[in-house]
Amino acid sequence: METKIVSLKEKETEQFISILIKYKEKVSKTEKTSKKFLVDLGVITEKGNLKKNYRNICILEGQE
Repeated sequence: METKIVSLKEKETEQFISILIKYKEKVSKTEKTSKKFLVDLGVITEKGNLKKNYRNICILEGQE
């Protein structure tokens, strides 16, 4: 049986990913927590409108 050698970087990356997953679950639990996260981040206003810096962002779909 072979033992997989895990580098410190891989271990830290896995720990970081698990923290992010837990945080995502916490933030996306309800609409209220999601909105609070986006307001605190500075993406939307308290009323739910996009802030000026994010109004004209365009994400193209299906680029090949």
